[in-house]
Formats: sequence, structure tokens, C-alpha cells
Amino acid sequence: MKAYRLFKKPAARCRRDVIALALAVLLGALAQTAGAETIVHFDSGDGWKLTGTLYLPKVSPGARVPAAVLLSEPAWEDRTVYGTYLSGKLAESGYAVLTLDYRGTGASVGKKEFFDFTRAERDAILLDVRAALGFLSARPEVDAGRLALVAASWSADYAVQAAQENPGVQALVLISGSVGEASRSYLRSERSVPLLGVVGKDDKDSFYAAAENYALSPHPSSDILIEVGYGAGMFSHTKGLEERVVAWMNKNLQGLGTEREVSFKTTDGWQLRGRVRIPQGASEAAKVPGVVMVHGARHDLQTYQHLAEELAKLGIASVRFDCRGKGTSIAEGKPSYSIDMPEEEEQKIYLDVKAAVNTLAAEKKVDAGRIGLIGATAGTDHALRAASGDDRIQTMVLLTSAGAPEGEARDLLVKAGRPILAVASTEDINYNRGSLAEETRKTYQLSTNKESELILFEDAGRGSEMFKSKPELQRMVLRWFADKLKPAAAPDAGVLAGSR
Repeated sequence: MKAYRLFKKPAARCRRDVIALALAVLLGALAQTAGAETIVHFDSGDGWKLTGTLYLPKVSPGARVPAAVLLSEPAWEDRTVYGTYLSGKLAESGYAVLTLDYRGTGASVGKKEFFDFTRAERDAILLDVRAALGFLSARPEVDAGRLALVAASWSADYAVQAAQENPGVQALVLISGSVGEASRSYLRSERSVPLLGVVGKDDKDSFYAAAENYALSPHPSSDILIEVGYGAGMFSHTKGLEERVVAWMNKNLQGLGTEREVSFKTTDGWQLRGRVRIPQGASEAAKVPGVVMVHGARHDLQTYQHLAEELAKLGIASVRFDCRGKGTSIAEGKPSYSIDMPEEEEQKIYLDVKAAVNTLAAEKKVDAGRIGLIGATAGTDHALRAASGDDRIQTMVLLTSAGAPEGEARDLLVKAGRPILAVASTEDINYNRGSLAEETRKTYQLSTNKESELILFEDAGRGSEMFKSKPELQRMVLRWFADKLKPAAAPDAGVLAGSR
């Protein structure tokens, strides 16, 4: 049963196969002579000298690319298992790639072999993974905010632990990967890092672990591939597996585009700060639409981080910012929003939204005629007032109206005819304002556009908090902006509606 109502205007494991392993190693060694890779050395942080192979794509001056660390199974396969498969494909697709020999393995044997390690010494491999991420992140051509970890077998647990520590890790690929309870707890709670599980259909133990990891992940882009074989050796058994893994990584790393900090001033003198995200592939010749994100009184720009990333994957730019008196936009000697800001000052926040619209529209890769707005609670009225008289604004998403719009905000809905998506939860009662669901309904009823929609959830909370309680809401919002702003990269609405 749906928890919301929609209103529309009429209208066989091969782990010990020694021969296969020897062949993979030989092919890996041959591949190293054909590519443009470099052998690199770096310190683990606790005295081990580690060896890896670095693959770099062709990078234009000043460009920064996503990066991936590829982890083999300790004491079974060394880094050359990726020499023939995956590393080259990723580099061709624009990634910096590092394959790694852990301490005690391959070219990083050092003073002691892995088989002689104690359990505590084995757990120190996490230091090697941290060091590999640090080595890649420090390179000038690498975007340290777009990192992936690809891990085989029980190295998957080290990968998940490293992802918990490093906010730059934005994607995990676990191949026949099993993880411990602490890592499962992370996967269960982490909404911003998608997971791709790759597992052989006859490998029952790994299959169960991969299915559990996939089921735990709340990220809508998490997925699972069922193939043939075990570990990184599956790439030699399954034609097209490389391409499927790279395509998934492209969506979830390349697709994030690039984000940078911005600072802009309102017409009444407030200096505001935020972040602009531009999708991959956007250019002055192929401009993209954009969305301005307005937070509520008790939130800040971080509220919309995940939505901004998912919009970028659809080919939609965005700006999320802190309104006056919030977060990074606090000014010395001036009041704080929702704490000590007088009402007359708070009523001017619509000027912040106008300034943010101008900032996004001024981006050379953004189509200034295709701008959308999303506002939550108190931010809904500020968004409506800012959009009044601005023909660049094509649509709005309003998450829980704090009150039915008046004045120019009301006129926008009645006269301008822009389609709106209004969302609220039926149990949302404000002790001094009554039902905010009814206030949201009134806002929707003011709209004269027949494409406008009202969604009423049950037990969903208020404003942007509904994204947490109702994960399907984000897909609805993404589908709405894809339909109304028509980005070239967006799939059709059916694809978005059917996504997990």
C-alpha cells in the first residue's frame, strides 16, 4: 500500500585455480608493457614501503579527474590481477587508477611475508589502504572529492573501513566481498556512498554476503551484478563485466560533476556563501539547466548535498547556499537566522534567493532560461517571492508550506502559471498554525497550472526531513526536475520511477 496520495490537476568458486591465476598474472605483466603506467612507491605511515602501479588518463591542464584504488585479495592475488582488466578501462574513461601491493605481498613484501602475519598485523593493512588513498588524493590532477575503492574478497572490509574515514570516497565496488559487523553497520546507515556488489552465481558464501551488503545499502544507485567465478578473476570469465563496472562508476563518480565554493552578495549587503555543482559534460556549447536550493529555518546548505549530487547525474547544475545568518553566511555583528533575527530582517531572505538565482544563471555552462527552485518550510515562501517576476524560473518544488502564500508569492501562483510540486505530511501539525498539510494544500490550490501536483505522505515529518523518512521522495523530486527542465542527460521518467 502506498504511504502517500498523489493529486493532479485534471488532465562454482574458482578461488584455488592455480592455472587461471598464473595466466592472469602473466597477462597482467604483458599489459604493463603496453600501457602508460608508472611504478610508484610510498610509505604506509608505520614504516612499510609500499609499491603500486599508477595509471593516469590524458588530462588537460588544470583539470581534475576522479580516481580509484584497486585492491586485490591479500596473499592470493597481487596487484597485477588488475593489470589486464579494469585499470586500463578506467584510465581510458578518465580516471586516475592506483593498484596496490599490500605489506607482505608482491613487491611490498619487505621484512615479513603476509602468511607470517599475526591477526593484528593483518589488520594493519587498513593503513595501506589509507596511504593509497592519501597518495592518490595528493596528486594535482586528482579530484580528492571523487574517489572509489574497488576491493576483492576480504579486502572489502578494509575498503569499507577506509570509506568511513574518508569523505572523498564516493563509491564502493566489492567483488566477492565479505565484511564484518562494523562495516555492515556503516553500509546500513550511509546514504551518500553507493555500493556495487559483484559476485559469482555459484559462489554461495560470497553470494549471500553480497546480497546482504546490497540489501543493507539505502543508496538508490546501489546495485549487484551476478557473474561467473570468484574475486577479480571474474573479469577474465565474463565478457563485458569491465564495461558494466566502469559504466556504474561513471554514473556515480564522473556523474557527480565538479563542485566549488562560491561567494555572492545580496542587494541589501549580505555576503553569502554556498556551493555550485556543474554536471560532467556541461559546456558553453551544451548548457545545462539548474536548480537553486533554499533550506528551512533550522537547516543549512548541507541539507541538499545528496540531492545536488543526484541532480548532477541527470545533467542538472545546482547551487546550495546558507541563507543570511546561517552556517557559513553568518556575519559579525548581524543576527542569526531562526535564533535572534528580527522578523523584518527574516522577511528579506527572498533577496538571498534572488542573489543565488543570479549566481547560478551567470555560470557560463548553465542555461539561464531553465532554472528551478526547491524550498523547504519557511524557505518555500522565500522561494516563491524570489521567483515573482523572474521568467528564468520554470518550476518549483515546495516541501511543506509554513503558510498559504500572500502578496507577490500568491500572485506568482495565480498569474504566472508555473508548475509546482507541493509536498507535505498529513500528521504535520504546528501548535500555533494548525495543519501544515492543509497550508500546503492551499498553496497547491492557488496554482493555475494544470501540471502542478500535490503529494501528501503519512508520518513523513516536515520539510527537507521528509527525504530521510521517505526515500522515494528524492526520486519523485528528481523525476519532476528532469521532466520540467529537460536536461539532455536525464533518463525518461519511467526509468527514474523504477529505480531502487
